[in-house]
Amino acid sequence: MSVDQTGEERTDTTMEATNLIHRVDKITGHWQPEHLMTVDSSHTLKLAKIQGTFIWHCHPATDEVFYCVSGGPMRLELSTNATSPEHAEEIGADQTVELRVGDIFKVPRGVQHRPIADVETGIMMIEKVGTVNTGDREGHELTTELKGSEV
Repeated sequence: MSVDQTGEERTDTTMEATNLIHRVDKITGHWQPEHLMTVDSSHTLKLAKIQGTFIWHCHPATDEVFYCVSGGPMRLELSTNATSPEHAEEIGADQTVELRVGDIFKVPRGVQHRPIADVETGIMMIEKVGTVNTGDREGHELTTELKGSEV
């Protein structure tokens, strides 16, 4: 058993660096996020390969951070006035953010958004533990059970 300075048992004893590019390269499917690590039992870092257009969705209780690891560029379409995914589909994007390798962007909680990648792109997402990839459209055919999650 390993303990920290406060005497609490450590649950994560992995003390190795992870190369994001190499880790993303091992992912075989698109739009299927995989668990990378959990921070302070509150936030999870996920990796995914994406290509094509994802569905409009939002995360009502949490921000979502996107970091472009490889490939790209990718775009995040935002529909800041939409009240639902269906409304976003109807009125479309009022802002588009382009991310190239090394770029990072935070989608504020409650904002309808959809990632788009014309070419295969590796991304990292940072979210609260338990956040579903399809947000307020949980149960959609693209909803993914997080692979490799330890929390």
